[in-house]
Formats: sequence, structure tokens, C-alpha cells
Amino acid sequence: MSMQRTGARNRSLEPHRQDDFVAVPYLRQGQLISLIRWSLVGGEWKYTTILAEYLHRDEGSWYLVINGSRARLDRSEWAIFN
Repeated sequence: MSMQRTGARNRSLEPHRQDDFVAVPYLRQGQLISLIRWSLVGGEWKYTTILAEYLHRDEGSWYLVINGSRARLDRSEWAIFN
């Protein structure tokens, strides 16, 4: 018995983060990176940037060294800033 091919792929729809579209494969452990976070403060948008040593990342977090201390930041709040 043969199966008809439709060309459609069985893909699950997964949410994506904004930084998934930024070319970040170049990140290497020990590299200095800049991250940005936007916050609404008193009705105005304010941003915070940090310079950190990149360790690694997973689906939800950045693992970094900031001012000599290890840190984990939420990727839904912090994005690569070039």
C-alpha cells in the first residue's frame, strides 16, 4: 500500500522569542555581549542595558557573568543588543 504525499509537514507551533530571529550562533563562551530590557515606568518606556560575559543559554534563560558574579536572566525580558 502506498501513501499519498501532500507536501505538508507535521509541525508543532511553538512560541518564539524576538531574539530567535537575530543571528546569535556566533556567541561563544567567554564573549562579552550586551543585553537590553525595556520597562514601562511612570507611563514612559525606559531601557536598561548590561554588558556581560556570555556563558550559555537555554530556552528560557541567559547564563552570564556580570561584574564578576554568575547570573541568570530571563530571555523573555532580555534581548541581544548590538
